[in-house]
Amino acid sequence: MPQPDIHPRDLIAGLQKGLALMQLFTPEQPRLSVPQAARQSGLTPSAARRFLLTLVHEGFAETDNRQYWLTPKALRIGQAYVDSAQLPRMLRPIVEQVARQTQEHVSVGSRDGDEIIHLVRSRYSHIASLSIRPGSRVPMYCTASGRVWLAWQPQAQLEDYFARNPLQPLTPYTLTDKEQLLAHLQQVREQGYSIVDQEYEIGMRVLGVPLLDRSGTLKATLTITTHASRLSIEEMRMRYLATLYEAQALLRPVLD
Repeated sequence: MPQPDIHPRDLIAGLQKGLALMQLFTPEQPRLSVPQAARQSGLTPSAARRFLLTLVHEGFAETDNRQYWLTPKALRIGQAYVDSAQLPRMLRPIVEQVARQTQEHVSVGSRDGDEIIHLVRSRYSHIASLSIRPGSRVPMYCTASGRVWLAWQPQAQLEDYFARNPLQPLTPYTLTDKEQLLAHLQQVREQGYSIVDQEYEIGMRVLGVPLLDRSGTLKATLTITTHASRLSIEEMRMRYLATLYEAQALLRPVLD
């Protein structure tokens, strides 16, 4: 949906800064000191301290007077989207149908900045993976969902993406050669699906297709994740691609 033009004078800078500060907490840094928060947010130490203390006052964070960390109450912000947004609710019946047919884990992903965020995942899953939790974020260049999104981008936007995101080898299988990756993305666009074999997480193979609305605009991705020991790449493609295409067709009217 097109976003309205918003004049800077209509924005609340304090809210912007507070939300940005909350997003600094990650699995790699679950706790932040005031100097860390100030340095990473661009705020002064005094302002960062006041924002953090406000989060503590509202119950979204706790502190030991040296470091700050988020509380479970912070989940309410993300849960508000899950509870109120129509798209995840409309997608879930098809996601569960595909999971029953394939007996594999199925999820829907959407782009958020330079990452993929999982909006819906099937209740059925025989695999244990931190990357497929609802709300989890994964890179674009080495995941099936991400490569679908990248394959649908104009060349200029692709170049901007690669300039912002150095290709790091997350596993021994991660493709990190830019020219090879660009050729692979062209293939993804032409064939209409992406398969990633253990490039983001050892032992995980993922098959994904784009979810397009009736105008052909990419709205989300639908993926099946299985363990590498269960199926070869070719077996996965032969067994599950048709099912994903059927779901893709069923979801097209929903995405409008």
